Amino acid sequence: MKKSEKRIFLTFLFSVLTFLGYSQNIIEGVITDSKTGEAMPFVNIAVSGHAVGTISDLNGEFKISVPDSFLDKDLSISSVGYAPYTCKISSVKGLRLEVKLEPRDLKISQVVVTDKSQAGRKVLKDFLEKLSSNYINCDFAYSGDYTGIVKKNGIEKKSVYKFNAYDSQGYVSKEKSRAFESLNYKFSSVSRNFKVDDFETGVNFFDLTSSFDIVRYSFNVLNPSCLSSFDFKIKSETSEVYVIEFNCESPELINTGVLKPQKYSGEITVNKSDNAILSADYVLEVKDFSPLALTLALGNQANSAVIKCSVSYAKTTGKYSLKSISSVIDITDSVKGNYSIIDNLSVVSVNYKVPGKISGKVFYSR
Repeated sequence: MKKSEKRIFLTFLFSVLTFLGYSQNIIEGVITDSKTGEAMPFVNIAVSGHAVGTISDLNGEFKISVPDSFLDKDLSISSVGYAPYTCKISSVKGLRLEVKLEPRDLKISQVVVTDKSQAGRKVLKDFLEKLSSNYINCDFAYSGDYTGIVKKNGIEKKSVYKFNAYDSQGYVSKEKSRAFESLNYKFSSVSRNFKVDDFETGVNFFDLTSSFDIVRYSFNVLNPSCLSSFDFKIKSETSEVYVIEFNCESPELINTGVLKPQKYSGEITVNKSDNAILSADYVLEVKDFSPLALTLALGNQANSAVIKCSVSYAKTTGKYSLKSISSVIDITDSVKGNYSIIDNLSVVSVNYKVPGKISGKVFYSR
């Protein structure tokens, strides 16, 4: 690089660093009830008239970053049942505020619950906004261990697989409804505690188990168009994570991923530092359940099922992807008899730099 070019580059770099260092203004503080002195969680803090905002944590603490262009705007702090507090951003930038909100009697006790639900909903909206930057957004391959157990009449039939899988879309797919088609896989080894003597005993439920990845298969609580059909509650909070409870008020295919859902609830753990989902635990109750796929319609199955699932995510070379899935499906069947499907999927390696492509699926193996 020539001296003149180097000088221009350093000038440009200095300008960028200066912009990044000084174009944002940090305002932080704590919010309390003026009468009781108690900390106030879930309070809305926003730049008036703009979509820049945050909420206070369980200790009433908050921190918000605003650009220089908003210095002449008002900072609004509000909570249902309290008189709002406003101040000019230019007068409080760089300061730590101690805001004491004045309660006012609205005689609407249920509105406070709704406010907390909005707080949980906002955390998930932040997750959706960061999805493309947090999770693998291209095709990728992964490998690991998969164990399937079918338990009936006290007898367990256990199959243990080593698998290799390939997802041609990644977590930021424009066609979430076709996630099933994007996943291909094969098994490098299979071991069982029983002999396979027919098609049914040789079937695996890898597709079904994979669909419990709620970030990848997002016709569920994370469907951005369906957040309003859920009731949310911030169950707990630490300096590192939010734990958000959810309950589906009107279960449908589009917000559960199941053809005939009856109930759907659970909790999601979100990392505060980057808004990524670290884990989710949920329960789905369904009618006419097919163990091959949640959306498979085979007529009246004369059964019902309770699905209990835990899924977790981990970061690999800077991007999040699936770490593990554990599920227990208890099926009540008037024809075949009652039985359970117990599956565990654990990811050992992930490659989205140079992924090895795989064609096809393996539904049956000896």
